[in-house]
Amino acid sequence: MTKPSSDTPSAYLGDISVVEFGGRISAGLCGSLLAEAGAKVFFVEGKDDSNGSGKWANRALYAAGKQSVMADRDADADMLAGLIRACDIVLLSSDVDPALNNAISAGFGAGKIICDFTAFGQSGPLSGQPYDDAMIQALCGVAHTTGFEDGPPVTLQVPLLEYSTGTYGAAAIVAALAARDQTGGGQHIDMALYDSGVNSLATFLPAHFGGKAPMRVGNQHAMCAPWNAFQASDGWVLLCSASNPPWQRLCDVMGQPELATDPKFSELTGRMDNRDEVNQIVQDWVGQHSVAQSTELLMAANVACGPILRMEDGDRDPNLKLRGMIREIPDPASGGTTRVPGTLLRAESGRGQTGDHVPQRGEANDAARKMAAVVTDDAGQGDASELPLKGLRVLEIGQYTTAPLSSRHLATLGAEVVKIEPPEGDAARSWLPHNGDLSIFFVMSNAGKTSLAIDLKSDEGKAIFTDLLASADILLENLKPGSLDRLGFGWPQLSEINPRLIYCAISGFGAASAYQERPAFDTVVQAMAGLMHANSFEGTPLKSGVSACDFMGGEVGLYFVLAALRNRERTGKGDFIDVSMQDVAVWMTASLWKDAEAPLPRNPMLECADGYVCTARDCTSSANRNWRGMTRDAAVEQLAKDGCLAAPVRTLAEMVDHPQTHARDLVQWHDGADGLKWPLLGSPMAFSGLKPDVGDPIGQPQQVDAAMRARLGIND
Repeated sequence: MTKPSSDTPSAYLGDISVVEFGGRISAGLCGSLLAEAGAKVFFVEGKDDSNGSGKWANRALYAAGKQSVMADRDADADMLAGLIRACDIVLLSSDVDPALNNAISAGFGAGKIICDFTAFGQSGPLSGQPYDDAMIQALCGVAHTTGFEDGPPVTLQVPLLEYSTGTYGAAAIVAALAARDQTGGGQHIDMALYDSGVNSLATFLPAHFGGKAPMRVGNQHAMCAPWNAFQASDGWVLLCSASNPPWQRLCDVMGQPELATDPKFSELTGRMDNRDEVNQIVQDWVGQHSVAQSTELLMAANVACGPILRMEDGDRDPNLKLRGMIREIPDPASGGTTRVPGTLLRAESGRGQTGDHVPQRGEANDAARKMAAVVTDDAGQGDASELPLKGLRVLEIGQYTTAPLSSRHLATLGAEVVKIEPPEGDAARSWLPHNGDLSIFFVMSNAGKTSLAIDLKSDEGKAIFTDLLASADILLENLKPGSLDRLGFGWPQLSEINPRLIYCAISGFGAASAYQERPAFDTVVQAMAGLMHANSFEGTPLKSGVSACDFMGGEVGLYFVLAALRNRERTGKGDFIDVSMQDVAVWMTASLWKDAEAPLPRNPMLECADGYVCTARDCTSSANRNWRGMTRDAAVEQLAKDGCLAAPVRTLAEMVDHPQTHARDLVQWHDGADGLKWPLLGSPMAFSGLKPDVGDPIGQPQQVDAAMRARLGIND
């Protein structure tokens, strides 16, 4: 794959200004993502904020790359109101900063884009409760999926839902900007950690809808085997096999080719039914080798694998070093330096903008006052209601999660998405469980798309693809790096076919990589980015149950594609974006770097008569009580009397049936062309004017005949 060549800072959002108030981590990292794409971000802080929680517990991380404004909400109310009127976007966290939001509301006017990051959003029975990331993991079912099969549920140390919500929020903001550019009018965006949590469960919800009760599987996968952490002679190795071909290659490497045709193991269904036996076979082989030996052999056989990296060793990883993902910048507040992640944005037009120092408190006060003094006409129109991507065409060559997730959300914003599958169909179509003859996971991950069967290795298929490219606005793919180049569709060829094309490639380690040709799955990336180490439980590295790197890679791709589209409206030029899941995973661990030597304690988990309850970290009333004699609801009630926030760990079935899920329309049932009803995920991006459209369940791949060419408007 052709690699991005320019080191010039990218300014996708160079004409946008943001004022960031919200104290949640999601608000802080949304501001950081907007700044990375070139926006001017005013980081508003008070005298006592540095002693707080949320993003204030890690000020240096979330202030880097922004302009600090020290302000008192009472004494500087007029200045803050003027700054809000002068900026395009306002970032809030109304559930944890209610007094602040009331004080600055005078600056909100029609035409403004206001994005509010809260635990549960502005609707539903849980609205307004300021729960932290870990307790929302408990309530939405994420905690129920993480941990070992014979152990308790585990909340992730990495604030995954804050990061997911902040990234979706950045994408929603750019979509709102596009709508405002087209029709005028602002937008109130309602971002909830709970909604992001439900959307993260796409690999577990199919089992629930297939009649099973998904449970924790440790470092395994809910639908594939072998997929686990295996102990080598000197450490741990992650190995992933999602279909029959890698299993067959693994059998050859282990010197047991007969296992590939054994009726017990030849198909994925059999390997899942006999997973313990499969795991033991692989463990016996891995245990005879060192980490280096086993990974070398597996990589040579094109089997996805990787060593489990300690978080503190990230700066020694060859790929992270090549991509500049760990930096030291001056921090005047401490008199030294602080460690921050590098930019996620690597494009042909340039890299994302990163701060060269942590701003001192109030260093941009004069600039803020000058901007606030400018009289602005903020009368605006009513909230924009037209989906901003109508009339745009997206081509997706995607499998499993990352690229399919990005394009699915583009479809909800109005784009026409054409999914290109090989003649035999996407491998995920066969994933269990099924509804009728089709995988629930596949349909849930590909709603709102039209599927075409095209053999990109044939001359006819290449000609069809070329015609589609000429008609497209966006190309998204998560193939192994170099795959399209080898077919004659590298970036130089793509940009010649269509100079306005936005091409986003999402891969495990990036197009510009020290790990060329290395296959990667979510769990391997979690291992090789320090994420499993960051989430270690009782001394054992542990992956998140949900596919954190997959869906976060897809979210980051979604945001950068929307930002690149907006830039194209100004420049008329397309771009190539290189998204690395390893970059994204390391970026997520950055909130833990300063405490790496003395990790923060986990939120206490209490075992009750009917499950578990997760409490706030500062809860001191959990000792010396017989929690096992109480139900979860009784325990939460008792803890509330003691002044301690707590939340029951809900199963996926409980989450699906919960009134909060219904109020937010997060699980929807749609009729398919096959006559069956399909469960689909509602959008985590909620707007006051726009209404994302989930679309219809995807059908079978269609042939590109004359009728289809006419429908697509491409040459015969």
